[in-house]
Amino acid sequence: MGQLVMVRHGQASFHEEDYDKLSALGEEQCRHLGEYWARHRAVFDRVYSGPLARQRRSAEIVGAVLAGAGVRWPEVEIVEALAEMPVERLAKRFLPQLCTEDEEALQLMQRFSEVEDKREKEKAFQKAFEKLMLRWASEEYHDPEIETFTHFRVRVTSALRTIMATAARGQRIAVFTSGGPTAAAVHLALNTDIAATLEMVWQLRNASTTEFVFTKGRFSLNAFNSIPHLGDPALWTYR
Repeated sequence: MGQLVMVRHGQASFHEEDYDKLSALGEEQCRHLGEYWARHRAVFDRVYSGPLARQRRSAEIVGAVLAGAGVRWPEVEIVEALAEMPVERLAKRFLPQLCTEDEEALQLMQRFSEVEDKREKEKAFQKAFEKLMLRWASEEYHDPEIETFTHFRVRVTSALRTIMATAARGQRIAVFTSGGPTAAAVHLALNTDIAATLEMVWQLRNASTTEFVFTKGRFSLNAFNSIPHLGDPALWTYR
């Protein structure tokens, strides 16, 4: 039986000019994961990453810590299909429309613009964004130039099936990706509905691990959103 461990990238640079890079805290979260795996002599037979900078950098940091501790770390293989949902394009395209149709969303985005506290800004934005994503996933919002939620799930699950199909028996595999692909993998294992799949995205912490076991005809969830390496609540983030 093989094991597939999906790692959500460390904290990205939310609301900075370049979101697709790890923050200083995000890099620290990944070092903690690497140190935890090093202490437990966690050995992986294959390692994959999505193509985004925050995904690749997370794998790089973890791998450097393990290699420095003398733990074998395979060369990371990049899989384009493990990229995140098109969240930036969706926000740019549909947030203005949502605010004209939903009074609560409008008030949330006004609060986001007005408050100075970073946590309060993130909280207001997240609540509005969750509304937008549910409309997109339900195909209420659709743009032919933006990937649909159905296509997103298919590309991720197809990539995971290929990874598992090409694995030798009993291999342990690490996959560095984002919240959306991790939730899509849980959907593959549990057949969750749209609302439940999106809810998992919002619950996944940065640098958390979600584990599955697999054989030729089986793909089962073993652990979700694990953070034993992030003991300090100050290290818990969601973007």
